[in-house]
Amino acid sequence: MAQSAAAAKPSVSLTMVNIRAFTIAALLLVAFWPILRSMYLSWFDEYTYMEHGILVVPAALYMVWIKREKLSQVPFQPSAWGLVLLGWGALQAVLGTVAQWVFVSRTAFLISLVGAIATQRGWQMVRELTYPLGTLILMIAPPTFIFERLTLDLQLLASRIGEFCLEALGFSVMREGNILELVGMRLSVEEACSGIRSLLSIFFMCVLYNYFFVRGNVMRTLILVLAIPVAILGNAGRIVATGIASQYNRSLVQGTAHEAFGYVSVVIAAIGCVAVHLLMLYSQKLWRSHHV
Repeated sequence: MAQSAAAAKPSVSLTMVNIRAFTIAALLLVAFWPILRSMYLSWFDEYTYMEHGILVVPAALYMVWIKREKLSQVPFQPSAWGLVLLGWGALQAVLGTVAQWVFVSRTAFLISLVGAIATQRGWQMVRELTYPLGTLILMIAPPTFIFERLTLDLQLLASRIGEFCLEALGFSVMREGNILELVGMRLSVEEACSGIRSLLSIFFMCVLYNYFFVRGNVMRTLILVLAIPVAILGNAGRIVATGIASQYNRSLVQGTAHEAFGYVSVVIAAIGCVAVHLLMLYSQKLWRSHHV
């Protein structure tokens, strides 16, 4: 009977821990429901370019799932400092909502989530979940002022690259800002064509690729940094392809065909990021073979 009682005690304790965890998670969802709902709706807003947002949470959960055995071995070391983060997140959410700072109110949820994990399981668990938790940042659209500035810069950069490539291919083109004038055709590099959509999507794909296929923080960082020029070049290729197509069939620069160019550019950029990784691995192998 004594052994039976001893065996039952850890089970009861684990049950209580699970109940507390589900309770905290439920309270967190209820408290942040309006903010989470607005964030969810933003993923389907064509002007936020956050189509990948709906994949971020499932991806982060899968990262946690494949580490479940290692996470189950992390000791329970609840920290009262987690309550500080919970309070900070709550205050930030209120201030962000009142001041209509969307980015501030949404990131408050992540702060509170980290606080809840620290309060329930401790900081070692937070460290083990650093990558999945960091991935969740990608479900939040960048602040408006950064978004607008980045979009403008990318528009001008894409226009310049498009002009250079089209002229190199023998096409007559004149650029005024983000407007490309070709023979009988006027192309405007709008916000959607600036590369910001592909940049955010490619960055998310690189984060996933890093987690599952790349080893070493240095190489992971390099791939994330190089994802930016790769995405920009991929989008420039879209503009060049659109410019060339406009000289032969104007219907290809609008409607479904034009959108298809955008998706193709994302795929090409994704392949480019994988190619960069393979090139880095080859260079690393080559370097080691000459220095061993």
